[in-house]
Amino acid sequence: MWLPLLQAPLQELEHIFKEHSYENPFLGCKSSFETSLPSSYGGEDNKRDFIENVGDSTESLYEKLLDQIDAPLFPTPNSQKVAREIICDIDEDGFFDGDISQIAVRCNTTDDFVESIRSRFSYLEPAGVGAKDIREAMCFQISQMEIRDELYRFLETLIKDIDHIDKYHRHHLFAEASAVIKSLNRCPAIEYQKETPYIVPDFFVDVGDEISVRINHSYYPDVVVRDPFAQKNQELKEKLKEARDLVSLMDLRKATLYKLALIIVEKQMPFFIGGELRPLTMVEVAEELGFEESTISRAVSNKYLQCERGVFSLKSFFTNAITKNLSSSEIKNFISQCVENESPDSPLTDQELVEGVMARYKIDMVRRTITKYRKMLDIPSSKERKKLYMMQESMEAS
Repeated sequence: MWLPLLQAPLQELEHIFKEHSYENPFLGCKSSFETSLPSSYGGEDNKRDFIENVGDSTESLYEKLLDQIDAPLFPTPNSQKVAREIICDIDEDGFFDGDISQIAVRCNTTDDFVESIRSRFSYLEPAGVGAKDIREAMCFQISQMEIRDELYRFLETLIKDIDHIDKYHRHHLFAEASAVIKSLNRCPAIEYQKETPYIVPDFFVDVGDEISVRINHSYYPDVVVRDPFAQKNQELKEKLKEARDLVSLMDLRKATLYKLALIIVEKQMPFFIGGELRPLTMVEVAEELGFEESTISRAVSNKYLQCERGVFSLKSFFTNAITKNLSSSEIKNFISQCVENESPDSPLTDQELVEGVMARYKIDMVRRTITKYRKMLDIPSSKERKKLYMMQESMEAS
């Protein structure tokens, strides 16, 4: 029960414990939802709208995937176990961001077997879920379409070279293939993201003379153990033990996540006073807390922190090191700032961005690294940006 409870988003805790309480006479779960409404939702009408939007009982992505983990795609207990582990490493966009080798170790199997199970996610809904990136998500989707072989092969070629798709414009299937690609979903879980209009922060970080971290207790349901029976048979004793364990696990969840938040704030102190993120890995935090890296990965999943600079996912505070005190996040911010301030007549090329980074931070870096960071930031190439600037000027002139 521990790992799923640790991984669950804050706003799903009440649903989880109420489900347990329906089956366990010793477990009581009282909602504290209405006292947890954000201050921006003033007035009874706004509160009612908020409750209708957030309290909707629509199926979550996690539940949708779990319902599909059965035969014939996953016919054995081992294949189902691996599939559930993979689900735990699917992010809010629907992409797989876990470690195949770690899952193989946890399930006592091979990397190839785990990868073969992940490939079966191409048959699941929503289409594209479980893919490692956009290209694979698109391949997952076309694999389930009724498409003739010639068009399918051409689509595979276009998807693999999606950044240079225009060079295929003379192909006799280009128009048809382009229409198919436009119909594909770039974000497999987008329909589930729309169901959550408000992000509930797990923690609040206040910056003053000192920096304090507060748990958002408002969204935790009140969970109690009821003990109404004087005489208990063995089955009831087991239910009572389960109820006590669940209450203890709720407290352990709070304590664990609070320690995790404290470490993140301590390690990333410069960020909370207006600076940049420092290099920080999950391995470092895992060693400090005495957990496995995979446990930290689950703990930060779908958890958020609110501070003066906005609401951020806990996962976003982990960033790779370029040098001892320079993180990839700082390089990405620098690239974004350079592009924001570039001349529309002469957008910065990736080589010019490389030279700017090396001059600013006194480090050696290759162009392909900057290109990778630019793509991660969804920034078009210099040629594409110039076209966009020209279109913008034309629209403003008209």
